[in-house]
Amino acid sequence: IVVTGGDDRLWKTWGFPDGNILMSGEGHTDWLSGCCFRPSGTQLVTSSGDTTVRIWDLSRRGCILTLRGHARAVRGCSWHSCGDFVASASMDGTSKIWDVN
Repeated sequence: IVVTGGDDRLWKTWGFPDGNILMSGEGHTDWLSGCCFRPSGTQLVTSSGDTTVRIWDLSRRGCILTLRGHARAVRGCSWHSCGDFVASASMDGTSKIWDVN
């Protein structure tokens, strides 16, 4: 399974080798710049030009947490290997570490 995000404001999970869309999510109000699975595989983090970072629960198929605090577009996001923290980097010149618990 691969996850992508783009200018259409959606994230999508794809199954391979067939390339079928398995799931998609909407909620950001601008382009997506990053998508990353939680190490456990149960959640997803996305970053966007709308200045937010969002946590998605894949079993619920919805956003469970919106992280606000950047002043400009967020250019990337990633989970820490323990799964308790998310890092984000913004065009406002800041990086943030978020405790998602």
